[in-house]
Amino acid sequence: MKTAEAIAPCVLWVDEIEKALSGTGDTSGVSQRILGNILTFMSESQCGVFVVATCNDPSALPSELKRKGRFDENFFVDLPTEPERVQILGIHLQRFGIHLESEYLEAIAANTTKFSGAELETLASEAALLAFDEGRPQQVTLADLEACRQTITPLAIQDAAAVERMQAWASTARRASSPVVAAKTQSLRAAKFRNMN
Repeated sequence: MKTAEAIAPCVLWVDEIEKALSGTGDTSGVSQRILGNILTFMSESQCGVFVVATCNDPSALPSELKRKGRFDENFFVDLPTEPERVQILGIHLQRFGIHLESEYLEAIAANTTKFSGAELETLASEAALLAFDEGRPQQVTLADLEACRQTITPLAIQDAAAVERMQAWASTARRASSPVVAAKTQSLRAAKFRNMN
Protein backbone atom coordinates (compact mmCIF):
# COMPACT_ATOMS: atom_id res chain seq x y z
CA MET A 1 0.00 0.00 0.00
CA LYS A 2 2.90 2.32 0.74
CA THR A 3 4.19 1.93 -2.83
CA ALA A 4 0.78 2.88 -4.21
CA GLU A 5 0.67 5.94 -1.95
CA ALA A 6 4.19 6.92 -3.03
CA ILE A 7 3.32 6.92 -6.73
CA ALA A 8 -0.20 8.35 -6.39
CA PRO A 9 -2.29 9.28 -8.20
CA CYS A 10 -2.59 5.73 -9.48
CA VAL A 11 -4.85 2.71 -9.80
CA LEU A 12 -4.15 -0.17 -7.42
CA TRP A 13 -5.34 -3.31 -9.20
CA VAL A 14 -5.97 -6.35 -6.99
CA ASP A 15 -6.56 -9.34 -9.25
CA GLU A 16 -8.70 -12.18 -7.84
CA ILE A 17 -8.92 -10.55 -4.42
CA GLU A 18 -10.76 -13.52 -2.92
CA LYS A 19 -7.63 -15.65 -3.38
CA ALA A 20 -5.51 -13.19 -1.41
CA LEU A 21 -8.02 -13.30 1.42
CA SER A 22 -9.03 -16.95 1.22
CA GLY A 23 -7.45 -17.81 4.54
CA THR A 24 -9.21 -15.22 6.70
CA GLY A 25 -10.06 -18.01 9.12
CA ASP A 26 -6.47 -19.25 9.44
CA THR A 27 -4.96 -19.57 12.90
CA SER A 28 -1.80 -17.54 12.18
CA GLY A 29 -3.80 -14.37 11.64
CA VAL A 30 -1.83 -13.34 8.53
CA SER A 31 -4.89 -13.17 6.27
CA GLN A 32 -6.83 -11.22 8.92
CA ARG A 33 -4.00 -8.68 9.13
CA ILE A 34 -3.93 -8.35 5.32
CA LEU A 35 -7.69 -7.81 5.30
CA GLY A 36 -7.41 -5.28 8.11
CA ASN A 37 -4.72 -3.36 6.24
CA ILE A 38 -6.79 -3.32 3.04
CA LEU A 39 -9.92 -2.15 4.88
CA THR A 40 -8.04 0.58 6.75
CA PHE A 41 -6.35 1.76 3.57
CA MET A 42 -9.64 1.86 1.67
CA SER A 43 -11.46 3.81 4.36
CA GLU A 44 -8.72 6.22 5.44
CA SER A 45 -6.43 6.84 2.48
CA GLN A 46 -6.85 10.26 0.85
CA CYS A 47 -3.74 10.11 -1.34
CA GLY A 48 -5.29 9.54 -4.77
CA VAL A 49 -5.09 5.75 -4.98
CA PHE A 50 -8.09 4.31 -6.83
CA VAL A 51 -8.58 0.68 -5.75
CA VAL A 52 -9.96 -1.77 -8.32
CA ALA A 53 -10.35 -5.47 -7.59
CA THR A 54 -11.45 -8.43 -9.65
CA CYS A 55 -13.17 -11.43 -8.16
CA ASN A 56 -14.24 -14.78 -9.58
CA ASP A 57 -16.18 -15.90 -6.50
CA PRO A 58 -17.90 -13.08 -4.58
CA SER A 59 -19.22 -15.62 -2.05
CA ALA A 60 -15.61 -16.21 -0.92
CA LEU A 61 -15.12 -12.55 0.04
CA PRO A 62 -15.24 -11.60 3.71
CA SER A 63 -18.45 -9.71 4.54
CA GLU A 64 -16.44 -6.66 5.66
CA LEU A 65 -15.25 -6.23 2.09
CA LYS A 66 -18.69 -6.73 0.52
CA ARG A 67 -20.64 -4.12 2.42
CA LYS A 68 -21.91 -1.09 0.50
CA GLY A 69 -19.51 1.81 0.62
CA ARG A 70 -16.37 -0.32 0.76
CA PHE A 71 -16.10 -0.20 -3.01
CA ASP A 72 -17.90 2.68 -4.72
CA GLU A 73 -19.42 0.33 -7.23
CA ASN A 74 -19.65 -3.38 -8.00
CA PHE A 75 -19.65 -4.41 -11.64
CA PHE A 76 -20.52 -7.75 -13.14
CA VAL A 77 -19.05 -9.08 -16.38
CA ASP A 78 -21.34 -11.87 -17.54
CA LEU A 79 -20.74 -14.47 -20.22
CA PRO A 80 -20.57 -12.71 -23.59
CA THR A 81 -23.63 -12.37 -25.78
CA GLU A 82 -23.59 -13.76 -29.31
CA PRO A 83 -22.52 -10.44 -30.93
CA GLU A 84 -19.83 -10.09 -28.26
CA ARG A 85 -18.60 -13.63 -28.97
CA VAL A 86 -18.28 -12.72 -32.68
CA GLN A 87 -16.11 -9.74 -31.73
CA ILE A 88 -14.03 -11.68 -29.20
CA LEU A 89 -13.32 -14.49 -31.67
CA GLY A 90 -12.42 -11.97 -34.38
CA ILE A 91 -10.00 -10.14 -32.09
CA HIS A 92 -8.22 -13.31 -30.99
CA LEU A 93 -8.01 -14.75 -34.50
CA GLN A 94 -6.54 -11.46 -35.75
CA ARG A 95 -3.72 -11.89 -33.22
CA PHE A 96 -2.68 -14.86 -35.37
CA GLY A 97 -3.08 -12.90 -38.61
CA ILE A 98 -6.36 -14.69 -39.37
CA HIS A 99 -9.37 -12.87 -40.77
CA LEU A 100 -12.59 -14.86 -41.13
CA GLU A 101 -15.74 -13.74 -42.88
CA SER A 102 -18.38 -12.53 -40.46
CA GLU A 103 -20.79 -15.34 -41.36
CA TYR A 104 -18.21 -17.92 -40.19
CA LEU A 105 -17.66 -16.05 -36.95
CA GLU A 106 -21.42 -15.77 -36.47
CA ALA A 107 -21.85 -19.51 -37.09
CA ILE A 108 -19.29 -20.51 -34.47
CA ALA A 109 -20.53 -17.83 -32.05
CA ALA A 110 -24.01 -19.35 -32.26
CA ASN A 111 -22.54 -22.64 -30.99
CA THR A 112 -20.54 -21.17 -28.10
CA THR A 113 -23.39 -19.96 -25.90
CA LYS A 114 -21.83 -20.72 -22.50
CA PHE A 115 -18.24 -19.83 -23.44
CA SER A 116 -16.39 -17.15 -21.48
CA GLY A 117 -14.03 -14.70 -23.14
CA ALA A 118 -11.05 -16.78 -21.99
CA GLU A 119 -12.58 -19.94 -23.45
CA LEU A 120 -13.16 -18.16 -26.76
CA GLU A 121 -9.51 -17.07 -26.71
CA THR A 122 -8.51 -20.72 -26.19
CA LEU A 123 -10.78 -21.76 -29.07
CA ALA A 124 -9.15 -19.24 -31.43
CA SER A 125 -5.66 -20.27 -30.30
CA GLU A 126 -6.32 -23.99 -30.71
CA ALA A 127 -7.91 -23.51 -34.14
CA ALA A 128 -4.91 -21.45 -35.28
CA LEU A 129 -2.55 -24.15 -33.98
CA LEU A 130 -4.57 -26.89 -35.70
CA ALA A 131 -4.41 -25.06 -39.05
CA PHE A 132 -0.66 -24.48 -38.56
CA ASP A 133 -0.07 -28.17 -37.73
CA GLU A 134 -1.91 -29.13 -40.91
CA GLY A 135 0.29 -26.86 -43.04
CA ARG A 136 -2.28 -24.09 -43.37
CA PRO A 137 -0.86 -21.24 -41.28
CA GLN A 138 -3.29 -18.33 -40.99
CA GLN A 139 -5.98 -20.32 -42.83
CA VAL A 140 -8.44 -21.35 -40.14
CA THR A 141 -11.70 -22.81 -41.40
CA LEU A 142 -15.11 -23.12 -39.80
CA ALA A 143 -14.42 -26.87 -39.56
CA ASP A 144 -11.23 -26.13 -37.55
CA LEU A 145 -13.15 -23.92 -35.15
CA GLU A 146 -15.93 -26.47 -34.80
CA ALA A 147 -13.49 -29.34 -34.17
CA CYS A 148 -11.72 -27.33 -31.48
CA ARG A 149 -15.02 -26.13 -29.99
CA GLN A 150 -16.00 -29.73 -29.37
CA THR A 151 -12.88 -30.27 -27.23
CA ILE A 152 -13.67 -27.38 -24.87
CA THR A 153 -16.19 -27.78 -22.06
CA PRO A 154 -17.01 -24.31 -20.74
CA LEU A 155 -16.82 -23.66 -17.01
CA ALA A 156 -20.49 -22.62 -17.19
CA ILE A 157 -21.20 -26.29 -17.94
CA GLN A 158 -18.46 -27.89 -15.78
CA ASP A 159 -19.43 -25.89 -12.70
CA ALA A 160 -22.87 -24.58 -13.55
CA ALA A 161 -23.81 -24.06 -9.89
CA ALA A 162 -20.88 -21.69 -9.29
CA VAL A 163 -21.67 -19.68 -12.41
CA GLU A 164 -25.34 -19.50 -11.42
CA ARG A 165 -24.37 -18.27 -7.92
CA MET A 166 -22.24 -15.56 -9.48
CA GLN A 167 -25.04 -14.56 -11.84
CA ALA A 168 -27.43 -14.40 -8.86
CA TRP A 169 -24.94 -12.15 -7.03
CA ALA A 170 -24.97 -9.93 -10.12
CA SER A 171 -28.40 -8.63 -9.16
CA THR A 172 -26.57 -6.55 -6.52
CA ALA A 173 -24.01 -5.30 -9.04
CA ARG A 174 -24.12 -3.09 -12.08
CA ARG A 175 -23.54 -4.67 -15.49
CA ALA A 176 -20.17 -3.47 -16.75
CA SER A 177 -21.73 -2.41 -20.06
CA SER A 178 -24.80 -0.66 -18.61
CA PRO A 179 -25.78 2.85 -19.81
CA VAL A 180 -25.08 4.25 -16.34
CA VAL A 181 -21.51 2.93 -16.48
CA ALA A 182 -21.05 4.38 -19.97
CA ALA A 183 -22.29 7.78 -18.76
CA LYS A 184 -19.97 7.68 -15.73
CA THR A 185 -17.04 6.72 -17.97
CA GLN A 186 -17.75 9.68 -20.27
CA SER A 187 -18.03 11.97 -17.25
CA LEU A 188 -14.70 10.73 -15.84
CA ARG A 189 -12.99 11.18 -19.21
CA ALA A 190 -14.31 14.74 -19.46
CA ALA A 191 -13.11 15.52 -15.93
CA LYS A 192 -9.70 14.03 -16.66
CA PHE A 193 -9.43 16.08 -19.85
CA ARG A 194 -10.37 19.27 -17.97
CA ASN A 195 -7.74 18.52 -15.31
CA MET A 196 -5.07 18.01 -17.96
CA ASN A 197 -5.60 21.51 -19.40
